[in-house]
Amino acid sequence: MKTLGKILLLAPILFSFLMLSCSSDENGDVKSDCGPNYCVSELQGTWDASEYTMTFCGTGSIPDPSSYDVIAAGGSATMTVQSNGRFTLNIMIMFDGQTFPETVSGTIYFEDGEFFAIQFDDDDPDDPTYFGDTFTGTRFTLNSGTPVAEWDFDGDEIDEEACIFVTFVRD
Repeated sequence: MKTLGKILLLAPILFSFLMLSCSSDENGDVKSDCGPNYCVSELQGTWDASEYTMTFCGTGSIPDPSSYDVIAAGGSATMTVQSNGRFTLNIMIMFDGQTFPETVSGTIYFEDGEFFAIQFDDDDPDDPTYFGDTFTGTRFTLNSGTPVAEWDFDGDEIDEEACIFVTFVRD
């Protein structure tokens, strides 16, 4: 009987511990379709970049030049977004008479219904990249603010960390 009494006394404590353990997982970063101003499903369709600029944002010496405008240099970028947030971004970078194609894919969502996030397919699971974003129905912009790419800005054959700013317009 004493053993049963101890178990009954410990049961509420164990139950509380289990509930806290489960609730911390459940209340973690929630991926949602809708953010403060729009829903990811509204991005469904094909978007062409009217501006795609890479800017040095790493550490160390600032290269000269410190930015590269992909569109002005004759390149292009097209992003296709599905209603569930899956996307594919095809980038064609033109530099020194050469063409550098790049394809990036992943999932777009709002973390906790607030922060615009992209989970790139090539990144570790649950390690999203956060972007500043604006959406007006026919115009969508992304600003990384932190390094998300690499580019050899000064032509010394050493890639430097780059932030991106992209303006997309809907077809």
